[in-house]
Amino acid sequence: MLIKNGNVIIFENDDVKVKKVDIRIQKNKIEKIEENLNQIENEKVIDASNKVVMPGLINTHAHIAMSIFRGTFEGCDLYTWLNQKIWPIEAKLTEEDVYNASMLSIIEMISTGTTCVNDHYFFSEQIRKALTESKMRAMLTRVLMDNDGEEASEKRIKEFINLYETRDTENELITYTVAPHGLYTCSGKVLITARELAIKYNLPIHVHFLESINEIEDIKKLHGESASKVLKRYFDGIHTILAHGVKLNDEDIEILKTMDCGISHNPLSNLRLGCKIADITKYKKQGILVGLGTDGQGSGNNLDMFETMKIAALIQGGIHENEERIDSKEAIKMATINGAKLLGMDNRIGSIEEGKEADIIIVDITPNMDNIKMIPNNDIISNLVYNTDGKNVETTIVNGEILMEKRELKYLSAEKIIEKI
Repeated sequence: MLIKNGNVIIFENDDVKVKKVDIRIQKNKIEKIEENLNQIENEKVIDASNKVVMPGLINTHAHIAMSIFRGTFEGCDLYTWLNQKIWPIEAKLTEEDVYNASMLSIIEMISTGTTCVNDHYFFSEQIRKALTESKMRAMLTRVLMDNDGEEASEKRIKEFINLYETRDTENELITYTVAPHGLYTCSGKVLITARELAIKYNLPIHVHFLESINEIEDIKKLHGESASKVLKRYFDGIHTILAHGVKLNDEDIEILKTMDCGISHNPLSNLRLGCKIADITKYKKQGILVGLGTDGQGSGNNLDMFETMKIAALIQGGIHENEERIDSKEAIKMATINGAKLLGMDNRIGSIEEGKEADIIIVDITPNMDNIKMIPNNDIISNLVYNTDGKNVETTIVNGEILMEKRELKYLSAEKIIEKI
């Protein structure tokens, strides 16, 4: 296909630019980026006039089957929410529940511009079924933990091994992580097993890390030292995706700088659960890679990565007042190329470059009543971050295949899933 006449978001020399260029997609890859490309025979043409063409958004930490938990968090801190609301309900979920809930989240992501998600949950075969049917790109896992006993832990480990070893090796849209739930819910035995699995299968680690103040002492009691030292003890030398990281001190930062890791920043969830705000401006200055995530809808409200970009950028102003801080260009990078780097996929996705797989979204910026917040559009990049909603996404392309065009889903029925939910 050929995407013509768009305002294309291009990364050049660590900068974010808007260029008037056309994009040719051949099979699943971006073949050519040039001005005024001519249509070739049998080529589908998408006219992107009054549109922004940008890399698909990458959600680096989510629990996509948690769509049905929307609105369960009111008045709770993290531990109360987990122990009294989430875990008791999750214990009653069926495979069908998880499949339907995952489908709802996938529709939410496709319709708001997310083209890749890093999931962290269980009943993973049902999630994989939903992802495969929807043609969504994802990293998948089966979460490991043993705070409820060794028997349950052994079952989870077997489920992960079965999940990975029964994967469709031809399906490159779904990749995998090894995912201990957190350092406060996993004994040293489980963390050793996670390390061994990551090495055996050559997979990254995906773990909740210093999300709340309670974790600091709980991890010390369980493991005998600080969270960052525990992390380095078990996962040094393995690429590690750290979800949240809101409670990092200077010692933690220095240790993380010696590791192959990065932070998935989930600002809405952290705000909603009263977990403090990660100082990602400081992390960036210290050379720590930061991507963006939504967490599950139970705490993060929704999977709209445009809202996540906006909040991530704004709250750094609240932390740093008049100092240098994250801006709209950095927010876009965190939601795209930085997310790809965090997932170890930046050689494939995360930017619009020749040779990369075509994960692309087209955002409507037509000057009309529906886009009144963007008028006048004096700065396209700023408007993308501060004045754009997921519903402004008109077309979503994953791996060169259109999953939504002009707000119409190609493979899924939103009405059927909503009725089931």
